[in-house]
Amino acid sequence: MAHPQDLQKALEQLVTGAFQASAPGAACLLIQKGQVIYRDGIGLANLEHEIPLTPEMPFRLASLTKPITATAILKLAEAGQLALTDPLTRFLPDYPMGETPITLEHLLTHTSGLRNYTELPEWWAVHRQDLGVDQLLDLFKAQPVAFAPGTSWAYCNSGYALLGAILEKISGKPYGECLNELIFAPLEMQKTSYEASPARVIPQLVSGYTKIPGAYLHPEYLSNTQVYAAGGLVSTLDDLARWFAALRNGQLLSPKMLQPMWTPYLLADGTSTHYGYGWMLSQLEDRRVVEHYGLLPGFANYLLALPDEDLLVVILSNDDGNVNETERLAFHMATLALDRPYRPPASLPLAVAELARFAGSYQAENGSPVLIEEEAGSLVLQLAAGQRLALQPVSELEFFCPQNPVSRLVFSSNTRQQITALKWLPRRGRPLRAQKSH
Repeated sequence: MAHPQDLQKALEQLVTGAFQASAPGAACLLIQKGQVIYRDGIGLANLEHEIPLTPEMPFRLASLTKPITATAILKLAEAGQLALTDPLTRFLPDYPMGETPITLEHLLTHTSGLRNYTELPEWWAVHRQDLGVDQLLDLFKAQPVAFAPGTSWAYCNSGYALLGAILEKISGKPYGECLNELIFAPLEMQKTSYEASPARVIPQLVSGYTKIPGAYLHPEYLSNTQVYAAGGLVSTLDDLARWFAALRNGQLLSPKMLQPMWTPYLLADGTSTHYGYGWMLSQLEDRRVVEHYGLLPGFANYLLALPDEDLLVVILSNDDGNVNETERLAFHMATLALDRPYRPPASLPLAVAELARFAGSYQAENGSPVLIEEEAGSLVLQLAAGQRLALQPVSELEFFCPQNPVSRLVFSSNTRQQITALKWLPRRGRPLRAQKSH
């Protein structure tokens, strides 16, 4: 391990290289073997009043809410109040069910086949409104499933909205009160809460921003009731660290329950989803990694941990254009702490004419579009979720992504050297294969 002072200096250089002091920034934390190695804020919490961002300030967590919602469900399972094999209709009997029952495990692992309500046109018509839980469920419960439960994987906020409703049904209390009783109060997470109403003032809450060329804007308004148990929590670096430590050391869940939470769920055909119960799962060399991102209008967050190394990194940012940057920063901070800093492969210069043959539209196996564009002498990968990732060549058919370390894009060609397909191998998540359409 690097000397603590040298490590702190290297971490400081990473953070100051990622965020500016005069713009929206981030609160950053690295804890290793119980010791706080780095904890600081950079940038502004509020641009209008030029308020500096400090590490004590609360942020909207977005999808970092999901592993906390999952923790609450698993606590109820451990208490015998539910089983993960229970069908959804045990708790919500009026919910329409297809031929194959949707279980709580399907909801936790994004394998339910339910349509993701935040991608539905109906949702965009009401996303500014405060909705009750039943009204939120009504947005998607009549939608047909995209696939039979357990046969495929698709990220799904609908599943976590249902898990929130189940928590309320079992506890007899609103979602926020249920989590406070199960997790927040016992751990003294005093700055963590779910606020359904925008009327309540949250002290020191960081303001979120959206960047456009030459300026920052207030983000599109989104009622917190719309993201609910999938993304509605507010918290701080210190509260998240307290929660993760309690999770890792067995204070919240027994090792028997934690083990499947951090184990990739397998589909019916045996394929790994690279996702557990509320956690994205990957590896750093031979070390297991548990992680999750959070993205909402105005906020982009990342939590990455190596539980066997007792290492936790949390980045909370109030610039929603920083989702790739927060992941990249968390990864690089972790590799520095392990004294194994990541070094990207050497780039192979390719002429614009050579790059042009890769450009075009591709269709993934799941039907989603993938676009490769040539821009200013480089290739850009655009995925269906809207992510745009710059690519650099390392060989004639292979590229790497500086924004997403360790990720690779490998192209296939025919005997006439025409590009026919691609394979996206991300650092985390499932590989994606796509055929070139034009």
